[in-house]
Amino acid sequence: MDRCVIIAGETSGDQYGSKLMSEINKISGNAVEFWGIGGKEMLNSGLNQLENIDNISVVGFSEALKKLPHLAILAKRISQFIYEVNPSYVILIDFPGFNLNVAKKIKNISPKTKINFFISPQVWAWNEKRIKSIEKYIDQMIVIFPFEEKYYNNKNINTIYVGHPFLDSWHPSDKAVLKEKLNLSLDKTVVGIFPGSRKQELKRHLPIYLKVVEKLLENNTEMQFALGLAPGFDVQEIINQYKISNIKIIKENPLGLLECCDVAIVTSGTISLQATFMITPCVVAYKLSRLSGYISRLLMKVKYISITNIIANKMILPELVQSNVNLKNLILEINKLTTDTKYYESIKNDLQSVKNIFLNKSNAINNAAKCILNEKN
Repeated sequence: MDRCVIIAGETSGDQYGSKLMSEINKISGNAVEFWGIGGKEMLNSGLNQLENIDNISVVGFSEALKKLPHLAILAKRISQFIYEVNPSYVILIDFPGFNLNVAKKIKNISPKTKINFFISPQVWAWNEKRIKSIEKYIDQMIVIFPFEEKYYNNKNINTIYVGHPFLDSWHPSDKAVLKEKLNLSLDKTVVGIFPGSRKQELKRHLPIYLKVVEKLLENNTEMQFALGLAPGFDVQEIINQYKISNIKIIKENPLGLLECCDVAIVTSGTISLQATFMITPCVVAYKLSRLSGYISRLLMKVKYISITNIIANKMILPELVQSNVNLKNLILEINKLTTDTKYYESIKNDLQSVKNIFLNKSNAINNAAKCILNEKN
């Protein structure tokens, strides 16, 4: 049986890693054994876990500094493991701060090992110096944004665009049916709240989002709010910690909430692109520590934080960053989205235009699995 080392460091990477593992075994006839780092989804797909994903997930530079010693030791341990077991495949999924360091250590002790990188770091947006590491240590980039293939190939890096996996797994539903399933009002404007997929993100964003809910409910009986909770969180724990009483929590189907809500507040990340695919207008917000925010501004090459706006090269989704993520600004943006029909419809039209860019390529996970199986060590 072939061995594969696969590493994911975030919730979205865990989800895509799980699907990729299943597809590889489907194509190979269950001929591949998986070792590495992942979360519950990858464990359910048969991962032999070398480290829990929660121990390596970080948000921002200040937190990364705290975990640096542990991450350095782990990267060395992973590279040594790869050297000893000589796997047929190595797959690194996003999470570039850790994964590119792992790739370097692998190549230093096992230079002939081929390394696949699935879901590119956004070097075209910020921290472009990582391109040197990719060029030196990665054998095949497998990308999910159409423009990335040309970007990397222009730099003589072997790259294949496979499509976006979310569009293969998600299929549109009737919004009214979804609202009924989630016990949401058909008569009120439903506002979805999505505070992030990591504990640190909830800590920074959820308190201000809840204040927005409280303030808007004082003067508007025509709104209903619902909180989309990412996998891995305990509902009762979140209710107790943040003293939640005036908002419905959707744990089992947060993406259903994203699809059926009329507008949303989302913490910047994968979910803003998912909202684009669902044609759900939203406000994109993000707060880091002061140090992390300062360093991010130095490294950023683009004007926007949302991939939707980056792709369109214009402000489609309103963005709020750092100190601008406040009660006043969030209320202004939600009120504009819910009262200015022309503005609301123009956003939906622009979201459709961005979505159309992705529709000419399908079967992303299957395409990625085939690319990896063709690059056997």
